[in-house]
Amino acid sequence: MTEGFEAPPARSGSVAPDETQSPTDPAPFPPESEPRSGRSRNHGADPSGKPLWVPDNVDGSGWAPVDWASTARGSRYHYRHGEPIDRARATAPAFYQVVTRLESASLAPHENSYYISREHLADFIVEITLAGGAEVIWHVEPSPIPPPESGVG
Repeated sequence: MTEGFEAPPARSGSVAPDETQSPTDPAPFPPESEPRSGRSRNHGADPSGKPLWVPDNVDGSGWAPVDWASTARGSRYHYRHGEPIDRARATAPAFYQVVTRLESASLAPHENSYYISREHLADFIVEITLAGGAEVIWHVEPSPIPPPESGVG
């Protein structure tokens, strides 16, 4: 925390400023724990004990305003507790089809489909975003069995 800065009180579905806690990575609480004040347990506290995150619902889910991305600012995102990483990976699709659109003054509109393994999806999206030039991500969807021509699978 910045010296002399006092975090505002946490509100339902909000995060108090703190460099050590991310609103997109709330710490899960064990199911046997009791919710506080009839709602839900907070997700961490600053050094003075003020909650950093208080979910809207007892199950740890809710809606919060998007305030970190200019293109989504003003909308709301849904949050919930996730499965432990091993279980989440086991139930996620093994492959994804990433469709990009390529269009420029010198190129006719064109769509490309890439078949990417779950393990490489985030890196591929970053790569296309940073180095794709006129090629932009159009949509992403699960691909249960990539075509043999894709060379993956």
